[in-house]
Amino acid sequence: MALTPILVLSVISAYLDASKGLDARRANLLLLADASLDSIERSIDEAALLLTLHREDLVRRRCKGVYSTLTEVVVPLSNVARFDEDGVAICSATSDPGWKLPNSAINERLKRGEKLIRTDTYYSERSHEWVFAILLRLEDSEEAFAGSAGLELRADQLALLSRDVDLPEGVEIALLDDRGEAFGSARFGKVDANWIKQVEQVQAAELYVMSNKGGPSLDVVIKPVGTGNVFAAISRKSPGFWSEFTLRPISSIGLPLIAFSVALLAVWLAIDSLVLRWLSRLTRTVRVYGAGRYQFKAGQTFDKAPDEIAGLARAMDVMAKDIGERDQDLKLAIASRDAAVREIHHRVKNNLQIVTSFLNLQGRQLQDPKAKAAISAARHRIDALAIVHQTLYQNERLEQVHLKPFLTGLVTHLCEALGMEDLSVSVTQSYDDVTRPADDAIPMALFVVEAITNAMKYAFDKWGGEIHISLTVDETEIRLKISDNGRGCDAATVSGQPEGTGLGSKLMKAFARQLSAELIIDTREGDGCRLTLVIPEAYSDQN
Repeated sequence: MALTPILVLSVISAYLDASKGLDARRANLLLLADASLDSIERSIDEAALLLTLHREDLVRRRCKGVYSTLTEVVVPLSNVARFDEDGVAICSATSDPGWKLPNSAINERLKRGEKLIRTDTYYSERSHEWVFAILLRLEDSEEAFAGSAGLELRADQLALLSRDVDLPEGVEIALLDDRGEAFGSARFGKVDANWIKQVEQVQAAELYVMSNKGGPSLDVVIKPVGTGNVFAAISRKSPGFWSEFTLRPISSIGLPLIAFSVALLAVWLAIDSLVLRWLSRLTRTVRVYGAGRYQFKAGQTFDKAPDEIAGLARAMDVMAKDIGERDQDLKLAIASRDAAVREIHHRVKNNLQIVTSFLNLQGRQLQDPKAKAAISAARHRIDALAIVHQTLYQNERLEQVHLKPFLTGLVTHLCEALGMEDLSVSVTQSYDDVTRPADDAIPMALFVVEAITNAMKYAFDKWGGEIHISLTVDETEIRLKISDNGRGCDAATVSGQPEGTGLGSKLMKAFARQLSAELIIDTREGDGCRLTLVIPEAYSDQN
């Protein structure tokens, strides 16, 4: 940043030097061509003056006589003509009369009072040459417009006048009209018309660089010749890259740029050896500590580092040691807590099994079928709770439950307890890999127990049937679906009770509310029953 102003000033200096180089190239070409252009301008001015001197002869229509007189003096002369008020030739030295001026606007300008006009170049169908004309306004005794008189000058012959003066090798002079057409040039036949417009606006010489296909580029200086529509093009090969015009701006920016680069390299090397190399080591050390390897000692590898970085490395050693000790203490505390929680779940499971045994003993002493069924239902619910606690203390992560093995174990146990195989009822299961908080495992397990128990009670006849349990998950929700192909019932009747007034129905609705889920019941007479528990995924994320 400190060196940037120097670089900016160097760029400005290089731009100024480049501008001076262009000015020098333009001035150099103009100096070489001034003498040649003087002969061209002098020839045009002489032709205009001689036209004025022979006004009376042209009024009397002595065109051939004037042509014979001027041919020896005006070398590029192509024709002498006299025109009437409508611009029609009434006398012509080298052709028959009757032809008109090439541009009617020129005749209008003469009518409006312009005394002398130099036309653009045009192709003469009479002489088959590119020419331009100098026209003189003629007036009668009352100074009214009486037509005009004019000389036609060959453009290529006029351009050849520049060769009468010795020019340095490689310099060429040609004439241009306002369309950019070139006359007398062996290098190009036309230039960009926009260049002509720019020169015509400023009425001063301008330098342009012309790309040359198959050859070197050309420096072309375009300069107005006189006050008309004729321009001179002075050209030569553009200087190569290794020339005074390019080396001067390059040297003005190159030396400061080299100094800038050397200083920048020196600063970078100094920063790399004093700072960056040691910061890279510190970064690797932090990654080692981040991986939990707190026993790593980094301070010894920074003995040759700057004092500030070595001090930071030693401080990181102390920090890593303290973090390691606290990490070990936390791991021991978590292990103790997990062991205690697993022991609690194990004991709860054992106690629930004892309760189940009590209920079995009590159920054997009962004679009332309804009472025995109630005891059996209670036993299944308690078995489900026992399976939950068994899964929790066997799971590596106490706070989460992997539902696929959990539900598989629960349903397998329930099938055995309900004697499904003896009743010709088959169960199929399909579960996505889903992990849920442990607090959700109990209501989901009890929901499954109630749904399967209800199906066994009310769905099948003596021929049995099928029960399918599935668990699917997508980005927005989890679906737990339990369906059977039994006899079905009215949608308003669940758990064998009208309007879902049975205990099983109430429990399933309570479990759905506990999970913030939607319970969907789809059942029709003779078409089985489908219970779907839709749990929003957002609820899972919150838990």
